[in-house]
Amino acid sequence: MVEGWWLRGMVGVCCCAWSAAAGAQEGAALSVEDGVRLALEQNESLRIAHAQTRRAQAQVVEQRAEGLPQLDLGLNYTHNWVLPTFVFDTPQGRNTVKIGTDENLAGTLRLRQSLYAGGGVRAGLRRARAQEVQAREAERLVTQQVRAEVEERFCALLHDQELARVGDLALARARANLGQVEALRQAGRVADYDLLRAQVEVANLCSDSTQAHTRREVAALALKQTLGLPLDHALAVAGSFRDQTHLELGAVEPLVRLGMEQRPELRQQAQQVRSRQSQVKVEQARALPQVEFQSTGQMQFQSNEFDLGGDDTWRKNWSTALALQVPLFDGLRIHARVAQAAQEARSEEATLAKARRVAELEIHQAWMELAEVRERLQARQGIVDQAEKGLQVAEARYASGVGTQLEILDAHLLLLQAQTNQLAARRDQALALVRLERAVGVLGE
Repeated sequence: MVEGWWLRGMVGVCCCAWSAAAGAQEGAALSVEDGVRLALEQNESLRIAHAQTRRAQAQVVEQRAEGLPQLDLGLNYTHNWVLPTFVFDTPQGRNTVKIGTDENLAGTLRLRQSLYAGGGVRAGLRRARAQEVQAREAERLVTQQVRAEVEERFCALLHDQELARVGDLALARARANLGQVEALRQAGRVADYDLLRAQVEVANLCSDSTQAHTRREVAALALKQTLGLPLDHALAVAGSFRDQTHLELGAVEPLVRLGMEQRPELRQQAQQVRSRQSQVKVEQARALPQVEFQSTGQMQFQSNEFDLGGDDTWRKNWSTALALQVPLFDGLRIHARVAQAAQEARSEEATLAKARRVAELEIHQAWMELAEVRERLQARQGIVDQAEKGLQVAEARYASGVGTQLEILDAHLLLLQAQTNQLAARRDQALALVRLERAVGVLGE
């Protein structure tokens, strides 16, 4: 008998050592911050949002170019294989004259500068900058969404992992109780009914333990999917349920004010309103006069032979001009475009007002949910300790022949329920903190 226990112990030690080595090969346990960084690196939506931000930055540069000088250099070479011929009748007879030369080389330097565009350039630049900020807020929104999903997956995995551990402990207690009942039954101190009830409890807890481990594996698969890891990757997590936040939780009104300032959706929508308002200015500018300064310099070479050295073959000219363009009538096209842009701006303003109301409601709900969870968690403090003491008392009474098997089973059930409820409360508190920070718009910031 002693040799059998020694052999089992050695096998257990070897298995533990092999498991530790395998875990070391897979790497250290993953924390929440590590998971967030990994998810942000792998997330396709974030890469798309980052590309949109870069695109918006390039649009700002493009729009700014509308108000800067435009300098063009053109070079044109022409070889005339057959020159046009004109015939003139004169008193001396008919004369034939060729127009042009065989070789023509022309270089043109042109400068254009917009002097007045009715405010359209400035309005267009404001619109482009608003779109850039809007793209940045969209990227910030995706970042917070990814972080919230990772933290929620971590909470689910930690909960199921702890629940599986609690189930294993409950199963171990039930098996220990079964061993005690079997010993007392052999001594003739208890009835067969007590033995049967202890066996049923072990069977039920075996099923519950298997189900808890399955849920833990499913939660691990969901986390791997969120992190972009292969589903066959060995994953271990580190840490515990979060219970702190940098937000001041004394009153909900400061949180609402902070959310109105920091929430990415609201800032994104505010920039959309600004963009639409600037578009109205851009359309109105089309109905105003346009003034542009133009300057052109040209050097032209003309000769029947391609000889660039002769000064008499080069023709030079330089001119400057002010161009004024006044739209008089376009069939009310500009008026219609201004009306469309104005209606779009009003629509975006209404959307922003609606989004503010929704955000305020979400902040209130998240704050109230957190308060409720914390009260529930506080009420459950000490229940697990009391349930453990109750189990000890029931086991002592049963061992001394005073108590019954029903008392032990009730004590087991109460302890399991207390541990399960405490885990659920800790998980709900962590999720409530994540949702509150996400509702305010400062998650991870």
